[in-house]
Amino acid sequence: MTLLVKLCTPTELASYEGCALALTLATFGHEVQLYLDAPVFGLLMQPESRLAGMIKSLDLYDMPPAWLPDDVFSGWLVGMVPDALASQLELIPETLNEHLFEQILTF
Repeated sequence: MTLLVKLCTPTELASYEGCALALTLATFGHEVQLYLDAPVFGLLMQPESRLAGMIKSLDLYDMPPAWLPDDVFSGWLVGMVPDALASQLELIPETLNEHLFEQILTF
């Protein structure tokens, strides 16, 4: 199953739950793409937050880098976070066909 998991809530608990679900699904062979919206940037800026640690481990789950919105704040965020985290982030593709995903989950 191909899933898009959007993290849009600025609370650590909701972001953690969404990311944990994405990592669990990836563990069991599902293709999962994470999308991190601007409200969760504050959590990513905290190097000891659970979300930042989980995003750094995307490679361990054979997941692609998490997508960020295509705006100026995303570029600023990538420049401000540690390299280990920045390497797991990329801008969302300009042309995105959401029909490629069997399910879209929003947290």
